[in-house]
Amino acid sequence: MGLVTIVLVGFVLVACASDGNISAADRVLADSGGDRIVLSDEIDRIVSLAPSGTEILFAIGVGGLVVGTDDFSNYPPEAAKIERVGSLTPDIERVISLAPDLVVAAFITSPDDIEKLRSAGISVWVADSVDVRGVSDAIRGLGAAVGRAQAADEVASSLDAHIDRVVGIIAQAETRPRVFYEIDASDPTKPFTVGPGNFVDDLLTLAGGENVFGDAPTPFLQVGLEDVLARDPDVIVLADAPFGTSAASVRARTGWDVLTAVKAGRMLEVSEELSDRMLRPGPRIGQALEALARFLHPDLFE
Repeated sequence: MGLVTIVLVGFVLVACASDGNISAADRVLADSGGDRIVLSDEIDRIVSLAPSGTEILFAIGVGGLVVGTDDFSNYPPEAAKIERVGSLTPDIERVISLAPDLVVAAFITSPDDIEKLRSAGISVWVADSVDVRGVSDAIRGLGAAVGRAQAADEVASSLDAHIDRVVGIIAQAETRPRVFYEIDASDPTKPFTVGPGNFVDDLLTLAGGENVFGDAPTPFLQVGLEDVLARDPDVIVLADAPFGTSAASVRARTGWDVLTAVKAGRMLEVSEELSDRMLRPGPRIGQALEALARFLHPDLFE
């Protein structure tokens, strides 16, 4: 935190305390969304509305303070034993009933839900990132919010080192395979994929790949066979494999057998565990990056 930021935050604290809005013991810090959040000096009860937030909290040593989580928080294993409060539409009344000192949200959390919680007098901290390298900032920020700055810095520094190590290896690559990343093939004739400006697109780039729809007009899009044929990917990543899609089912799709990736058999069936790591901007994203890089460039990791 720079000197100007410290001065500004101090000014806000003094001003708010003098108005009676917060006590002099409270803190004001900026979360991942840039919002300045009033935080109690003592945080003993936390509710997490995102799996990535849950993972960060456990990684920095405050998992024991988590009294509620979203329905998808499954790592570490003890997180699955915590009371559930819903998923994309959390039960706001249940969250309030848990009397949290802090609620940890993500960019995907509805602004309306965040406003309802803040209107109830609960501090809501958004911990998230739109790119891979920003995850360490989210970890450090949440660590500062819950009073575990040193532990968070250690976790974030380890993650930074892991990412740098993988990126350094990938720098030796002479080619960058063109990748089609499939996230949903509920309709196999029009699967969903990723475009520019989102977390997965950045992950593919750092792993030494080139997103074949990296020039699309939106971060998420639905494409047809003609679109995929025109891009002819070298590799297909099946992030929807945990939901039943397989390399065999892709080969069976009408017209897909002529794709370079299908003919070469270069299709990664993402496991449920790897999918969690890939899609969560949390402490395990370095592991996801390495797994993807190893698949795209196996020769560099021999």
